[in-house]
Amino acid sequence: MVLPAYNEKDNIKIAVGEVDKYLRKNFSRYEIIVVDDGSTDGTKEIIEAMMKKNPHLRTVRHAVNRKCYGAALRSGFLAAKMKKVFYTDADCQFDINDLDRVMPWADKYDMVIGFRENRQDPVMRIIIARVYNLLIRLAFGLKVRDVDCSFKLYDREIFKQITMTSETGLIDAEVLTKALRKRFTLKEVGVRHFPRVRGATIYETGTRNKFWAFVKPQVVVDLLREIRKLKSELA
Repeated sequence: MVLPAYNEKDNIKIAVGEVDKYLRKNFSRYEIIVVDDGSTDGTKEIIEAMMKKNPHLRTVRHAVNRKCYGAALRSGFLAAKMKKVFYTDADCQFDINDLDRVMPWADKYDMVIGFRENRQDPVMRIIIARVYNLLIRLAFGLKVRDVDCSFKLYDREIFKQITMTSETGLIDAEVLTKALRKRFTLKEVGVRHFPRVRGATIYETGTRNKFWAFVKPQVVVDLLREIRKLKSELA
């Protein structure tokens, strides 16, 4: 279980607790890897305190925050030791119990990825996400419903056979595209999604509400740059 986190002091204890409760109930062997991308709000200290009480919990820490979601996930994926690697975000917008929907397919497919059945984000973010999904489909021929849904289960063998370079949120599209080219199989499963009620996302600027959420211009610039780079690599 990989949980990327940056300045999630209000969520991390809850997120790890829910994940650990589910895994303890359903698996005899598991590990929880929190990738702390250089948090400065006390997230690091909370993780360290939890590690003293939980032998299944460990952390990968970036000394300096790069606000690079892709880099955080890469670190977690490469640190994982179990046969199956699942990731979700530490912002508590997904219910870990929806792994019950994923696991029946785990032995039949190399990748089981979620799509948000009813995405609970501001309307502007949903519109932007639809444009992004279309862009990814046109650029890489990746035909999935919700490419950046942070609820995915991978066979660890995938990370042995592909090289990941994405620093941004393009990491999802990169892994899926490269894995499919290697003939790994994929299944999509609907999962629930919930509003963020604590903390803030690194992608947005200003104050969000039910309708409005403005993505930082630099996020768009970096993403477009990486799309171009990956497209050239795959040509």
